[in-house]
Amino acid sequence: MPYTLVESYPRLWSLEAGRIMVVTDLHGDWDAYSRYRDRFLFLQAQGLADCLLFTGDLIHADDPDNDDSLEIVLDVIALRRAFGDAVIYLCGNHELPHIYGISLSRGERVYTPAFEKSLTRSGLRAEVLALFDSLPFYIRTRAGISLTHAGAASVISVPSAPPKLFNWSHQEILAWADRTLVGEDTEALRRGFVERNNQVPYHLLANYYLAVSDPADPRYNDLLRGFIASNHPDFFRVLWPALFTRNEAEYGSGDYRIFLEALLQALSADYTPQHTLIAGHMAVRKGHKIVAGQHLRLASGAHAHPREEGLYLVFDAARPIKDIHDLTRRASSVFK
Repeated sequence: MPYTLVESYPRLWSLEAGRIMVVTDLHGDWDAYSRYRDRFLFLQAQGLADCLLFTGDLIHADDPDNDDSLEIVLDVIALRRAFGDAVIYLCGNHELPHIYGISLSRGERVYTPAFEKSLTRSGLRAEVLALFDSLPFYIRTRAGISLTHAGAASVISVPSAPPKLFNWSHQEILAWADRTLVGEDTEALRRGFVERNNQVPYHLLANYYLAVSDPADPRYNDLLRGFIASNHPDFFRVLWPALFTRNEAEYGSGDYRIFLEALLQALSADYTPQHTLIAGHMAVRKGHKIVAGQHLRLASGAHAHPREEGLYLVFDAARPIKDIHDLTRRASSVFK
């Protein structure tokens, strides 16, 4: 079956036709990634799948000694060369920090430095960051099913927010940060950054977070640039919650239902009504969970407990699906 993908907006794409295989949050797990990739290649050869969609967070393993994040991303780039836009990759909250040069941590685990070091060693930083910069946030389908990384955030209920997200430009925010830096006393800014980071010298921070050791390197001040960019009024008010939302755990079930309906309504504008959202991002037992009646939380690897209960999903993007429970019945495993 041919597939049809339309870039309705820079960050909102519309999948008009084709059978789509959905995989969520693999977080540097090469074994899981290769199983899903190979399953797609098998299904595609059999005429049973047309598109492979990763909903983000392909990178950053919890175990730094078993993290194949860069290898996975490079393999996705190779897949996209072979299959074009039949391989779709959404932006997750773990990809986002590398676009801006900011750090991401949880508890004592700081995720971004190892990937930054791998990028520098690979010599492929520009290619990987160009990929990350291009990633959409949302996919909607004629089946009435939309997909995103995390879910629906409260900001979605603000009328101005969806257009900002659908048309988001990382480069505009970074250019704004660059303009802000012009004429500033960079030494003073570095001292301020050091004060915010427990008096660790700036050159050590740049080396640790961005794998930059030479003050003459054009990226040496990117910690300052990222700090300024992340303080753009729309960054934490709009973009951050959209990719980091904790859904019902953050808002409560009742309010989350309201924000979910607002997101589906925004995704329906001038299009087939969207009634169901698929997103990963959060842990669930046995691979899937229905949240607020309209959100199917799918866990393909890292967020499935146990991991071997991870699931993928295949559905026809052109054929209306009215029952969310019908989606769960289409879920399959690569671990059994």
